[in-house]
Amino acid sequence: MSKGPIQIVELPVEDEWPHPPGPGALWQESVVLAWQDVSQSIGGFFRIGHHPNRGVGICTFGIVSGEGPCFNRSRPHIPLTGADRFVDGFSIDGFLTTKFAPSSSRWTARDDDCELDLEVVNVHPQYDAWALAGLTGPFRDKFASQHTEVAGKVAGSVRLGSRTWKIDGFAYRDHSWGVRNHDDPATQLANFVWLVGSFGPDLVIAACETATRSGSRFNTGFVIRDGVIERPVIRDIAYLVEFDGLSMRGARCVIETPSLGSFDLEIEGFGNVLMGMECEPGREDEYLEVGMPGRMRWSGRVGGVHVSTMLNARSANRAPALLFGASSQRGLYDRPRWSPSGE
Repeated sequence: MSKGPIQIVELPVEDEWPHPPGPGALWQESVVLAWQDVSQSIGGFFRIGHHPNRGVGICTFGIVSGEGPCFNRSRPHIPLTGADRFVDGFSIDGFLTTKFAPSSSRWTARDDDCELDLEVVNVHPQYDAWALAGLTGPFRDKFASQHTEVAGKVAGSVRLGSRTWKIDGFAYRDHSWGVRNHDDPATQLANFVWLVGSFGPDLVIAACETATRSGSRFNTGFVIRDGVIERPVIRDIAYLVEFDGLSMRGARCVIETPSLGSFDLEIEGFGNVLMGMECEPGREDEYLEVGMPGRMRWSGRVGGVHVSTMLNARSANRAPALLFGASSQRGLYDRPRWSPSGE
């Protein structure tokens, strides 16, 4: 992995659209949206994953609220149809669709229990995230050679069951395409944290620390403050963990930059989205993480944040038996409440 000077590469809107698949079963393309309305303590995480050479996709979709219903609709091995990859966007499972335009995207989903229509507007150009991080070498080549990330603002509406929210908040997106081989020691994750969000257009924080099975440990990401871009280092992070030992209630993270300052972030979560991703055909449970939408506080300011990590030391080789901060069931759910009577 090589750092070197920061290379600021702005990608065209065409790189948000589907790319011609490269060779091999492990070539994939995925788009992600993490969003948070901190005034109403609701947020979500969506991922559309396509494996076009195998004709299957993965849907990861969760919405969590601090008070009220939550929703999960996630599953692997979904047959792709001709309608799932179109000129300006992606779809999955006859449920979730996203379309990209210059500097914005629209995300829609609908079933009996959930309906949403969210418009995301970028707050900075669409950068080549690996160029900003200075990432080269086997991890980039085998995890996803092309990768972009961009912060934004989100607005629209969400319905869960009979309850509807008008959304006005923070958003963060990524888009990757290329070979993704989680079975290679250079890219098989022993653990990682992905902490991304913003306080507004003037301050965007994207920090990631990764440890692979091959023994590599490194930081990626970027901080944008008043138009200046620098690489961050995570100096310390600690999680407040639910009774299930797998999902988060909050976190504290100290991020340091060369000249933009140090950021001591206090993070309060709204709940967790359970994310299983596939290492190779037929092994979707080999990679499991939890993602927490929430609010972050720093220096009197409040912003939106998403934190993803793996808290179970075995890196999850099977579905969890007990969850309090998330759910693996499909559809609406309420998080379990503590009862002194045991009822």
